[in-house]
Amino acid sequence: MLAVTLTFFIVSKLAVEKIEQNHYKQRADLYRYAKIQKGDIVFLGDSITDGGCWDELFPDMNIKNRGINGDDTLGALARLDDILCCGPSALFILIGTNDMNWWNYRHDKEILANYREILQRCKDQSPDTKVFVESILPRTKRHSNHLRMLNIHLEKLAEEFDCTFINLFPHFADANGALKAEFNNDHLHLMAPGYALWVKLLTPHLDNFRKK
Repeated sequence: MLAVTLTFFIVSKLAVEKIEQNHYKQRADLYRYAKIQKGDIVFLGDSITDGGCWDELFPDMNIKNRGINGDDTLGALARLDDILCCGPSALFILIGTNDMNWWNYRHDKEILANYREILQRCKDQSPDTKVFVESILPRTKRHSNHLRMLNIHLEKLAEEFDCTFINLFPHFADANGALKAEFNNDHLHLMAPGYALWVKLLTPHLDNFRKK
């Protein structure tokens, strides 16, 4: 019975991973086809960014959503050239939480090295693009100290590259450093109140890019 259960678990996991990989490739391919236009504002990230209806949340702005479910710093780096080639006016980056998953774990040094490469490419390939580094959002309580330290390093990295750092973490964290209950239903992804707060926090940074 144990062998059957284990076999079922492995087969199911492989099937889910295949679906996720196919979805990732589909979205990445679509984004390569749907080119960024000069002057666009781009939101780059994982499923948390992907889940935001940004064109509806900011209806008066040329925002392009380039979030993909399951993405990480390495994936964002691989997709970056398709974004920078056309000279976006602004790039908002929220990436890194999937690098911490046990099945895809990367040491902080590797996460930060990937992030450094992202920011270096932005500087080299599209120096007129204003880059915003957003702190990684809270997860469960056990992730809190790790995320706080990683965000401190991200802030220093943003400063080094003359990027604007937006510290979302304290606005979304409860007293234990976990993602506030009213913002999620799975300890990771945002519900409507979470996106509403995110919009409020981003609005001051987007004011200079509004359509005239």
